Amino acid sequence: MNNTAFQKAVQKLSKSKPILKSKTYSSNICKLSSSLLESIVKPETYSKYKKHISDITNKFTTSQNLLLNEIINSKNTINFTLTFTEVSLDAYTIVPPFIDIFRYLITKPEFITNFSMNEKHLLENNLLSSRSTIESCYKFLETEQLGQKILDSYYKIDSNLKSELIAKFPSIEFHSLLINSFTSFKIIEDLELRIKKLVTFSVEWQGRKIENLVYMFMYDDDITKIDVDYKTLGQYIIERILFFNNFLKIDKLPSKFIIFLTDKKKEIDEDVIMHMHFKTININTAVTNGRDIIIYRQQELLKSIFHELIHFHNLDFRQIPNTIIQYLIKTHNIKPDNEYLLYECVTEAMANILNNIFLSGNIKDFTHNLKLEIFYSTLQVAKILNICGYKKWNEFSSLDKLNNSNPKKHFKQDSCVMSYYILKYYIMMNLDTYFKMCLDTKLKFIQSTESFNNLINIFDLARNNIYIKKIMDNELSSLGSLSKNKTIKHLKKYKLKTKLNNKINNKINNKINNKINNKINKTLRMTCLESNLFSKNSI
Repeated sequence: MNNTAFQKAVQKLSKSKPILKSKTYSSNICKLSSSLLESIVKPETYSKYKKHISDITNKFTTSQNLLLNEIINSKNTINFTLTFTEVSLDAYTIVPPFIDIFRYLITKPEFITNFSMNEKHLLENNLLSSRSTIESCYKFLETEQLGQKILDSYYKIDSNLKSELIAKFPSIEFHSLLINSFTSFKIIEDLELRIKKLVTFSVEWQGRKIENLVYMFMYDDDITKIDVDYKTLGQYIIERILFFNNFLKIDKLPSKFIIFLTDKKKEIDEDVIMHMHFKTININTAVTNGRDIIIYRQQELLKSIFHELIHFHNLDFRQIPNTIIQYLIKTHNIKPDNEYLLYECVTEAMANILNNIFLSGNIKDFTHNLKLEIFYSTLQVAKILNICGYKKWNEFSSLDKLNNSNPKKHFKQDSCVMSYYILKYYIMMNLDTYFKMCLDTKLKFIQSTESFNNLINIFDLARNNIYIKKIMDNELSSLGSLSKNKTIKHLKKYKLKTKLNNKINNKINNKINNKINNKINKTLRMTCLESNLFSKNSI
């Protein structure tokens, strides 16, 4: 891409007018990511990769045309009547004061016996001290190992103590799923301090009324107030929930579907760069226990609905064959003692496809958007590998005598980075094979030895794909490595190499340009396609 073309692309995105509601989606992030990718790799490599992506997406949409049209038809035949109501928060729906709950628990002998004398003193000094604020308590729990132990002990409290807690803090019961291993204490802090408003959505569907199908909590102050079109947003949310019932021909809904419209973004932060440590605050958006679902970010909300409902309807799997985990460890230069939740890659890949379908008008739009999503995924994988210091694709994707495992490049994940980004990318690069060899006609992963072997084969096809190797080598060479001695400065100015900066700085407002590039380089979104309802804050 030449200088002028790239400048115009960024300038257009920087000065674009608000998108009309009549449009279905915003693909600004997708387009900008493709432009960035084109700018940092060799023209010949980019051209061949682009053609390869076009070939695999066209093959997929041609081969799976009947299934895709069935999904689109199922989406288009969901009919319901929506009502929404603003509800005052009360003792049973307010976000529980978790710091007060933890302070109370550590005074209970049956709880504190789980901790050593030294741990008890640390908890008392940091949670019970008169100098301790809610913010300082959450910071302590987020950064210290004792935070995880508090969670583990909280999960295990006996029925008597649980009843005592519910009597003292009634909203614990409603928000029981909030305390889990995938929700950061930073998120919990934000919810406790800033959530002030509740809107409930009810529907009339197939001759029956479903009261309070969705609870949507949000901020309510002048600074953080989110301008929400409740009716449109409610329509988008409910049609995604009911899609599964319509498509799968079942009558199953979550007991509670809770959404928190927070402004928290999934981003690369200091800890990621300094320690190659991906935490839940950087990655995770939602959780389900098979009964309830909570989503606690506005970012990627609509895609996350698909992700959690795929889990909820058991379209993925839970039993992870050790053969696949050993395959990944033996073939990739990765940390062997991370927990690799393999089912997350199949769930995220399908969520990507369904999100695309719902934000596309027809198969032609879907095919175009699928290409953009794969380009975006390519950039995200390269960013992750770059942070970890991999300079060549083979340094990550193969282990042999010439390329021995280098522990210095092993990322640590409290979240599922390997599955959400890299293994999902492997599947996206082999969608036709994946749909034919691993899924049934209702989008459920077939849990058989043959299917899991086919999944390994798909990983191998991507790992050894010459187009992936060349584009990743180009990207990693251009992205370079961030200096860990100046992490905070780099975090504030997280940019691509000089080659890219020279292209986009000329004749463009540097302030606007830097803001856009900092966002696109820091973001850890898993998909780029977004509803126009959230297009202003989508990155």
